[in-house]
Amino acid sequence: METLLETRNLSITFGEHQILQDLNIKIPKGKFISIIGPNGAGKTTLFNLLSGQNKPTKGEILFKGKNITKLPIASRARLGIGRSFQLTNIFPELTALENVRISVQSTKKDLYNMFPNIRNYRGQLDEARKLLEIVFLQEKEEVLAKNLSHGDKRKLEIAMLLALKPQLLLLDEPTAGISIEEVPAILEVIKKIKSNPKHTIILIEHKMDMVLHLSDELIVLFNGELLAKGEPQMIMKDERVQSAYLGGKSHVKS
Repeated sequence: METLLETRNLSITFGEHQILQDLNIKIPKGKFISIIGPNGAGKTTLFNLLSGQNKPTKGEILFKGKNITKLPIASRARLGIGRSFQLTNIFPELTALENVRISVQSTKKDLYNMFPNIRNYRGQLDEARKLLEIVFLQEKEEVLAKNLSHGDKRKLEIAMLLALKPQLLLLDEPTAGISIEEVPAILEVIKKIKSNPKHTIILIEHKMDMVLHLSDELIVLFNGELLAKGEPQMIMKDERVQSAYLGGKSHVKS
């Protein structure tokens, strides 16, 4: 199976604290991978390294076989890496449709054209509407983003992310901060995205029922190291994983 993303001895240290140490993982193309682990395991730090927010102290990141370790965020996005955050990142004073249209426009050649072609503009609107349908927001395209519920804001952010046509989606706790009632709607959006074979997804999420329902594989981090990797049912039966979550050991290595 083709590897889309790979890390080799990926490590990062902040001061005297080793956050990730010699992490070696391979993400197969077209798979849904969830990263789990107790608080402080290094999950969000790993996302920061993959998306380019942080630079590693040691090691390499390869995307489609290309070394991207030193590339900035924008360059990685152009290659096809997209990331959502725990906090929504939208334009509150614009409608849902305009938020997505701007994301669509950012991928076009006439991005900085002061006099855009009206046909191109309409095409961008059509594309934006299709993306709103994917996240079930087609009925709210004229609602200002600031007036959307928190769950709908999360869905809007996902639509904006999809507008960039990423091959790899990094979803950082998409249900963080939303009400219990809105979680099923987010789950349906993610399931719909997963159904597209062009998408490879890496998810960080604490809701284990959601993780087990969606994931092809789990990666378990503990104390900044890879503890286990494999199919969900196998991983959840692993005594090392159970020990890490229950705090039965102070340090475990795979």
